[in-house]
Amino acid sequence: MKHLPTGRTRRHEDHADIVYTRILPAELAEAWDQAMTTPPFGDENATLLTADPPDHATVRITFAGEEENGEDEAGGEAGEVMDVYLRARDDGSTDLQLVLHEVDATTLGERGPRGDFLLDRLVARMAGEVEPTWGAYYPAGRAYYETLAAGDEE
Repeated sequence: MKHLPTGRTRRHEDHADIVYTRILPAELAEAWDQAMTTPPFGDENATLLTADPPDHATVRITFAGEEENGEDEAGGEAGEVMDVYLRARDDGSTDLQLVLHEVDATTLGERGPRGDFLLDRLVARMAGEVEPTWGAYYPAGRAYYETLAAGDEE
C-alpha cells in the first residue's frame, strides 16, 4: 500500500508549524486511550510530557541519532515537541490533529514523514488493520516535505 504525505504548513510571522490530521474510528475517550497509552502512539521514541485528557497532550518524539545521549546538539532535551488535539465528531469518531511546532526547514525532509507514519499506524491499529512500516514513509515522503520547506524559504 502506498502512503501519501499529508502534513501541511501553517505559517506564522516568525516560524512555521506542520499540521497533520486524521479521523480516528472511535469515540473521544477511546481514541484518547488508544493514542496516549504508554508509550504514546505505540512508539518507543515518544514520551508524554503533559496531558489534559481527553482533549490535548504534548508529546516529545526523538529521531534516529538523538536518543543516544538524550540531548540535542545545543545541550537541550533531544526530540521534537508535538501537540496532540482531539475533538469528538457528531458521527462518533474523533478528529486528531498533530502539530509539529517551529519546524526547521533544513530537517523537514527527514522529520516530516514521521507524523504521517505515527498517525497512520495508530489508525491501522485502531481499525484492526495491518500497521504500516517506516519504510513505506521514508524516504518516499521526503521530497514532499522538502518541497514544503522550500516554500517556507521564499
